[in-house]
Amino acid sequence: MVLMALRSMLNLRVAIICAWAIAFIAIVWYIGPTTIINDYRHVTPHGIREFVLSYGAYSEAIYVLMQAFRPFTFLPATPFTIAGGYIFGHAYGLLLSTIGTTLAAVISFSMSRYLFRDYIKKKLSGRYAGIGERFDKSGIFVIAAMRVVPVIPFDAVSYLAGVSSIGFLDYLIGTILGELPGAFVLTLLGSNLKNMWSPVFIISLVLAAILVLIPEIYRRMVKKREQKN
Repeated sequence: MVLMALRSMLNLRVAIICAWAIAFIAIVWYIGPTTIINDYRHVTPHGIREFVLSYGAYSEAIYVLMQAFRPFTFLPATPFTIAGGYIFGHAYGLLLSTIGTTLAAVISFSMSRYLFRDYIKKKLSGRYAGIGERFDKSGIFVIAAMRVVPVIPFDAVSYLAGVSSIGFLDYLIGTILGELPGAFVLTLLGSNLKNMWSPVFIISLVLAAILVLIPEIYRRMVKKREQKN
């Protein structure tokens, strides 16, 4: 019975992976590789704004879906979050961006835990050794801290959490709490792109620059510490 259950789970996993791969290839073939490569050049808040607004009444749904499936494109989250404020204003943009990035985090976590667990654990365990144990001990706090201070890329945190033993609810709460400060700053920046050099824009720009610099400062501190040891 156990062997039959394991075999059924394995077959289901293979079927899901194959279906995902076929769907991905079909989308690329339909849109065209050249078109996709050219469109990557327009992954800026302005380019995203033009694309999203072209869908009219469906613009909110399109934006959320773009955020949710962004990890599959290997694109950074920052331009999409800024675009949320640029397109929809600060408050509404913050809401939609949070929904989209949370969905992206849930999808990445689920894929890591249920589809590619062994592969991801092997690939990331050496580079981020010990982090999985931190998730196990104080999951919500660690997830939130890593979202607030993005020393590790957003998607990598999701994948690492997926191969750890952290509960889904703890992961979800930590993600939402941790992503809100950065999303607040970036959507504020985006909502003021039309009012450049206003006091609010300058403040949000400085705060956004700090968000970008913190990971690099942390890496250099760790590197110096390792060299001393």
